[in-house]
Amino acid sequence: MKIVRTSFHICFSLGIFFLMLLNHANAEYRNYPTMNDNLSPFEGWRSAYFCMLNHSSACTGQYTKLSLAGYLNVSNTEINNFCQKGCYDHTLLVLKCIQDVKRDFIFATKANVSVVKNMTVKACANLQGFSTNYTANA
Repeated sequence: MKIVRTSFHICFSLGIFFLMLLNHANAEYRNYPTMNDNLSPFEGWRSAYFCMLNHSSACTGQYTKLSLAGYLNVSNTEINNFCQKGCYDHTLLVLKCIQDVKRDFIFATKANVSVVKNMTVKACANLQGFSTNYTANA
């Protein structure tokens, strides 16, 4: 009777241990998407989406969140606020996060991360308004 009880406790303990391991393996870091494993394309897309959910207290208003559309439209009158009050830095951090978790990410405008980043950097370097409404050549 003691052998059966001991075997039961050992098997039960091992079962709990493996369940805990499996539960940890499925952890998703929504606030820190670059920590996700991204072993499949679907997980990469999810992590890229989590990157876009990050907010910055330095950037308020309509530029606080880059969406799946990838569309940013900053006029000449708004460019100083965008570039100098945190939105530019926040946008670059979000784009870097997306690039880190899903290198081949393409926004709904058919622009990849590099195109949106380059347009943003160039606009702030020249302090000229810009729009990332991009159409890829077919």
